[in-house]
Amino acid sequence: MRQSPAQVVVACLQRNGVDTIFGLDGDHVISLYDALSDARDINVVTVMHENNASIAAELYARVTGRPGVVLVTAGPGATNSLSGIGGAYAAGVPIVHISGGVPAGAPQEAFHGVDDPDVLRKVFEPVTKMSVRIEDASEIPDTIDRAFKIATHGRPGPVHVEIAVSALTSGDIELRDAPQQPASQEPAADIATIVDRIDSCASIALVAGKNAFWPEVSDALVGLAEHLQAPVVHVWDSHGAMPTVHPLSLGLWRGGNSNEFIHATFDAADLVIGVGVRSGTDSGITLAQQLGDRFVIIDAVDEAQDNGHLETTSVAALAQTLQSIAQSTRERSPAPAVLDHCATAQRLFKAGMAVEIERYQDASPWPISLALESLARKMTPETVVVSDVSNVKIWAPVQLPTYNSLSHLQSGSWGAMGYVVPGVLGAALARPDRKVVGVVGDAAFLMGSNDFATICALGLPVVIAVHADQQIGMIYYSLKHAFNRTYKTDVPPVDFVTYAEALGGRGIRVETPDQIDAAWDEALAAQGPVLLEIRAGHDFPRPYPIQRIIDQGRQREGTTPTRPG
Repeated sequence: MRQSPAQVVVACLQRNGVDTIFGLDGDHVISLYDALSDARDINVVTVMHENNASIAAELYARVTGRPGVVLVTAGPGATNSLSGIGGAYAAGVPIVHISGGVPAGAPQEAFHGVDDPDVLRKVFEPVTKMSVRIEDASEIPDTIDRAFKIATHGRPGPVHVEIAVSALTSGDIELRDAPQQPASQEPAADIATIVDRIDSCASIALVAGKNAFWPEVSDALVGLAEHLQAPVVHVWDSHGAMPTVHPLSLGLWRGGNSNEFIHATFDAADLVIGVGVRSGTDSGITLAQQLGDRFVIIDAVDEAQDNGHLETTSVAALAQTLQSIAQSTRERSPAPAVLDHCATAQRLFKAGMAVEIERYQDASPWPISLALESLARKMTPETVVVSDVSNVKIWAPVQLPTYNSLSHLQSGSWGAMGYVVPGVLGAALARPDRKVVGVVGDAAFLMGSNDFATICALGLPVVIAVHADQQIGMIYYSLKHAFNRTYKTDVPPVDFVTYAEALGGRGIRVETPDQIDAAWDEALAAQGPVLLEIRAGHDFPRPYPIQRIIDQGRQREGTTPTRPG
């Protein structure tokens, strides 16, 4: 069957299960957009900035478990989206990023080009699992299919495919049927060693790493923890991997700054299993140094290494491996001492956070933690919260409860500001059955705010809460504590209520703490997009180290430290 190159691209997307594309049209990809106009089964979402397309695609992928797809034009259209692709690479999220490209043999300073026509391939190469430039149209089918395979096999990640405009506008090419190759779901074959080791251990603990945030892995992790009666801690960017409301959750691990309950658990454990912890990352290195040969990783990797860890070929295989381990090891009876240990940690932390909230509830200005505490009380298992890089990122991972892997989604180690607006867009389109809430500082909101217009145009029933403190709060804090002064952290005042209404949304302003609960209730009940302007302050202590919060809780209860038996 012969079709135009653009039609072949669309056909390849369809046979790889694509139903949504985030992008922005441009001269070098207009033939692709023309072909997409006939593909009624694909929803093309036009964003107002290409980086928002990448972030929206990342959240779409994280929520659906399928690769997000980005389509942008050549040159600046592609490079505008680079930061979001870097974030997806750091987070381990599959994206197929398709861009236009200058024609083969383009002269220097061609439109949307520079002297080197291969510049985009080179630019995207360090932040993708594969970056290719297509100049021969006949390579399109195999390359697109291979992109989806590479994005989802091993450790998930983004892939960049640049198609030269000369290839897109050449003559018809042949599209052959090609059997798709979904990522393997077969569990690791060599689980006997870790099964024997688990059965020989009296005390086991689990660490939920970054790759554990995928829903199927999270579910399998919870099942394994219950089977082994093992307490579970989570790293910073896997907040929802082990629900914090679960009786076996010990909360956030932060290396040497973790709380006494985590330290005691690790000290007593014969074996600590890092589920989805990536070797070579800060978490992987620190845990290995701290625990030595008592630490074993189970994770999805691109290439197997002889490092003593258990490695799988995909996220799906990782989930199946955890299930196989649970089926192959002896089931342990409920352990009252372990459950009491976790319950005490959860109770004292909650009591300590209550002290922290009460300390500033009458302050003027008041801290954003009061607004997040109210949101935490109103969250349900169906709520999806997306947080940005700002002071809310400091509080959200310790204040918000998680009921499942979608409860809280946040920018990973890449730490790109401007994450919430496109993130909420992607998450809401992926799960229209859930209430999606974004929490963001004013500086970060303004970075991606242009696509609040897209959210309003689509009528998505989302809530975005903006911490309007007129400061780049995290940098203000860092400067003040490092140099005892601040510089250039001011954010211009913005009337976010008027802004929201100008774009067709609803704006709600919160000026005092007594208005918070009612504002959340109104926003969460709305049927369309809401911008919640929260005029809180910024210059408050952070809720760290977590041991400080635990100590506050113990002081409130009048209890003394205990150690597990």
